[in-house]
Amino acid sequence: MAGVNDIVLFGVQSFIKEFLIDHFNENFFGKTEDEIIESYSRRVRTSLGADLEPLKHKFYQKNYPGDPYGHIRHLHRLGFLPIIIKALPEGSKVPMRIPFVTVTNDRKKHPEMFWLPNFIESIMSASTWQAITSATIANEYRKLFEDAAMETVGNTDFVPFQGHDFSFRGMSSLQSACYSGAGHLLSFVGTDTIPAIDFLEQYYNANADKEMIGVSVAATEHAVMCSNT
Repeated sequence: MAGVNDIVLFGVQSFIKEFLIDHFNENFFGKTEDEIIESYSRRVRTSLGADLEPLKHKFYQKNYPGDPYGHIRHLHRLGFLPIIIKALPEGSKVPMRIPFVTVTNDRKKHPEMFWLPNFIESIMSASTWQAITSATIANEYRKLFEDAAMETVGNTDFVPFQGHDFSFRGMSSLQSACYSGAGHLLSFVGTDTIPAIDFLEQYYNANADKEMIGVSVAATEHAVMCSNT
């Protein structure tokens, strides 16, 4: 986007809690090793046509000789993800081309898990780009609104409510709506994407009883018309 020099960092903490903790605990560590290997190996064979080659690393050659899925077994037996994530504070405005998050394996304790950071790269990108993009766009709108407000009425009191988010119906999924709507709420409080409020309470320790997170009105909209007809 022309003229946009900063990116608003957002979505890393929710990704860690939702996927790396909750999802992995339920769908990986919470299942048996046989279930995991059967599912994983089947997907490899049906998508690549054959089993993987065993990792040519001394740890796996010693502990899982000849096993193409020794690294997956090892991770399951560990019971946790031995990775280190470092990020700038969420909500930071980061100049473009400046790295704002790094993911590495715990090289000191688990150097054999060198493959793991790249393993989660795609899901991390898919889970955070929407939040970052929407938060960045909302920040740019906020600056435009404030400039216009000062030129017209001389104050910005109503600006937080004017950038109202009606995007829920246009999102690809509930998850997309939550990430996008929550990113929007970093700059505005007006929203009809109500699940974004729940999202911020669940993953960012917000509390709608103690602070204004997102607000709306009982407008003449589809639900209101249906309930009053």
